[in-house]
Amino acid sequence: MSSGRKLNILISTLLLALFLYLAFRNVNLEELGNILKNTNYFYVFIGMFVGVVGGSVIRAYRWRVLLEPVKKDIPFKSLFATTVIGYMVNNLIPRSGEVLRPFLLGKHENISRSAAFATIIVERIIDTVMFLIMFPIALLYFHNRITNAIPEIATAVIILSALTLVLVGWIVFTIFKTEQSLKIFKIFTKILPKKIHEKADNIFISLVSGFDVLKKPVLLFKIAGYSALLWIAYLISTFIPFYSFGIFVNDDMSFLKMIWDTNLLLVLINVAMFVPVPAATGPYHYVCKVALVSIFAVSESKALGYATATHAMSFLIFLVLGLYYFITSQYKLSEIKEGNAKTVGESQ
Repeated sequence: MSSGRKLNILISTLLLALFLYLAFRNVNLEELGNILKNTNYFYVFIGMFVGVVGGSVIRAYRWRVLLEPVKKDIPFKSLFATTVIGYMVNNLIPRSGEVLRPFLLGKHENISRSAAFATIIVERIIDTVMFLIMFPIALLYFHNRITNAIPEIATAVIILSALTLVLVGWIVFTIFKTEQSLKIFKIFTKILPKKIHEKADNIFISLVSGFDVLKKPVLLFKIAGYSALLWIAYLISTFIPFYSFGIFVNDDMSFLKMIWDTNLLLVLINVAMFVPVPAATGPYHYVCKVALVSIFAVSESKALGYATATHAMSFLIFLVLGLYYFITSQYKLSEIKEGNAKTVGESQ
């Protein structure tokens, strides 16, 4: 194992431990245990099933659209299988599933792994743009309540709004002014050591090739539609488990208000997903606790009960689905390891 890999594991482990400590610090563990023991997990399962299975189905269809310039009409089964396997691996080793998915799909469908990898990068950019759009909207709607609970959040709104404009502007410029964009990019990369700037340039070129699909209005609208459906699936997935814990649903609150509150929680949960730890373990629990306690006045034990149950159920469903498709596709661990190395090499 390389020293860089060891350092990544060390950092990931330290972050996991830190956030778990922050999440469970000063929490009545006996009360938390009683909540988890007496919870009706039916709604937790339904909610996570919608998020994991429904979300993966939508991701598979969106990925097929992104891959159209590479190969048309890729079977849904191949896309869905590689998606759930990739997310299962992501839950065990952060970000490794992003490299694994192109290899598995390339092997099944005989397509370029580097081209497939480029679509994964574009997919992540689309997800980030969606998040950066929803974050300011949600936080501006709840501005007073949030700033009273978390005063620093106002600065975050300004920064993220600016990032949204910059990122969207850069994507549009790159799509329509590819050569000029590459020249500008090389101005910054050529100050780096030769080996690093060559790799960076190649990654950028691969990324630009993944943007080809965005030049076609029909495909662009399909991607936007699937991205909106994906957010709705995650919104439903976040909301349904509230019924297991009596969060919001027992209050005298309109359904629309509950959905708006859920959307804010989903936005904040997405912040946790940026932390490089397995399955966002720790950051997810901490963000759920802070949001539900500070903003929505839910008890700490109930908030952590919600976080613990939904996180564990999501992890379990991904694990079962991922293992099922891994086994039925007759993959071997040695092939996966080799595929990861080849995909990284091609993408660079």
